[in-house]
Amino acid sequence: MNMLLHGIPHADIRQEDTIRRPQHKDENGELKRYDRVLANPPFSQNYIKKDIDYPGRFAVWLPEKGKKADLMFVQHMLAVLKGDGKMATVMPHGVLFRGGEERETRRHFIERGWLEAIIGLPAGLFYGTGIPACVLVLNKKDAPTRKHVVFINADRDYRDGKAQNFLRAEDISRIVHAYRTLTSGGRDALPGYARRVPVEEIEGEDFNCNIRRYVDNAPPPEPHDVRAHLHGGVPRSEIDALERFWTNYPELRARCFQPRSDDSTYLDFTPAVTDRRALAEILNGDTSVAAAHAAFLATLDAWWDQHLPDIEALAPSDGPNGRKPGNAYALRRGLLASIEDTFASSQLLTGHQIRGAFARYVDELKADLKSIAASGWGPELIPDADILESQFPEVLAEMERKRARLAELAALFAAADEEDYADADDLGVLPGEQVKALKAQLKQLKGEAKLAKRDPNLGDHKAYEKAAVAEETKLARHKSLEDEARQLKADLRTVDKKQDELVESARKKIDRDEARKVILDRLHRLLVQTYASYLRVDQRACLAALENLHAKYAVTAADIEERRDAATGKLKGFLEELGYG
Repeated sequence: MNMLLHGIPHADIRQEDTIRRPQHKDENGELKRYDRVLANPPFSQNYIKKDIDYPGRFAVWLPEKGKKADLMFVQHMLAVLKGDGKMATVMPHGVLFRGGEERETRRHFIERGWLEAIIGLPAGLFYGTGIPACVLVLNKKDAPTRKHVVFINADRDYRDGKAQNFLRAEDISRIVHAYRTLTSGGRDALPGYARRVPVEEIEGEDFNCNIRRYVDNAPPPEPHDVRAHLHGGVPRSEIDALERFWTNYPELRARCFQPRSDDSTYLDFTPAVTDRRALAEILNGDTSVAAAHAAFLATLDAWWDQHLPDIEALAPSDGPNGRKPGNAYALRRGLLASIEDTFASSQLLTGHQIRGAFARYVDELKADLKSIAASGWGPELIPDADILESQFPEVLAEMERKRARLAELAALFAAADEEDYADADDLGVLPGEQVKALKAQLKQLKGEAKLAKRDPNLGDHKAYEKAAVAEETKLARHKSLEDEARQLKADLRTVDKKQDELVESARKKIDRDEARKVILDRLHRLLVQTYASYLRVDQRACLAALENLHAKYAVTAADIEERRDAATGKLKGFLEELGYG
């Protein structure tokens, strides 16, 4: 079922014990050889050594008991690789550092140059286990000359989920980029994330492949300047450490910090920084921030215009000389390399963020891109919301107006039920309890007027009717607002029911050229929104750094002592008034 859902109907699946009785054989009864092997074998299993088939697959025999069959699976995969084949398998972390036969197996892989990379993954990615896992990449191609093992520590990059965690498109992109960069020799390290480790260094660690021994991605310790804590000021060194933000937003530093006349190693917050909340107002209103973001998005628009023909060429064209369908994956590779080059000199977003944002963008649209490559610019690819926006903007505007008015009425009714409510604007909204009381009073007055009309001894029916009219007048304005809210809800329900009909009728009227324009507008809009969200994240990171400095140094130890002494004196005065002096 898994293979069918992933579009692989020809998968050859056989059930048996892979270690003891492998089933995929050629016509000569020998094990088939493969160019690539991808696997996620069961973790921490036992196995049976007796009467095992093809024992030559295993250079190192792991204990049958103790749930240590993990590297037996790896040896089997390695044995069925062709001479230039490559494999990747998920493994528990224990295989990286346990001793005994597992250490000898690691030595066997490393000394022969087969172990190409070890990738540490976050915890909680897999159903049934919360333990962190890793990926072992073994590559027979160029193994005799391989003198390094690439270690990638990606255990901090993921999205939290309820039942399990998830690798985002940008997390996968970062892993792939690090793997390709380091295995090709383009770089020796990506600090805090990945590193090419010489075999000699691993030998010196007795073939212990614990990832954190070689790539520690723990954040650096938070610096604290004791002098600043005691006497005030913000250390210049900690402000200079935020140089990336000052480069990106040139006016921001001067708006937050000012020099001290008597000490150049410390700065003070400017008078505009009255409290921590003021930092957000300064950052959000800074013109250099807005200018930097606008320039980035302008470059992104220019990049889009430049590559628009490439995106349009993804769709096949009709006619005898028509264009063949494009390849969505080839388009992704080309555009990713181009956008990375376009923003290579930009410091606003890191290279990882540029690649990650594009990876997220393509991942969300991969089904659309494949459909465009397969069938062209069909109207069926336009989401309902986009059709409504392009074909029925007046309907959407009217619905939005009604929703806004309905939300306004709901807020008025909710406010009327709060304590100490007063209708200061004379809107006519009454508290719910008062409405109930007025309705009960109105019912009683109408009943008494009716009885008095029949029997004058029961009172003046005109007086009762006059009182009833007065109560109705009080309720009339409130009732009109309730009626308006009910009508708005009914109108919105009616339009919601008709939306499908409107969309379907509009979709039939859209030709392929108009569909192409709408789809391309949507692709462009989503690209801009994706990168704009990354810019907002960077802006929040800048704010967090400023707020951290404020939290550490805005209040000195002397200020705290002064407040303490004032509070102590106040408390002493209270105690003396109570006779405890």
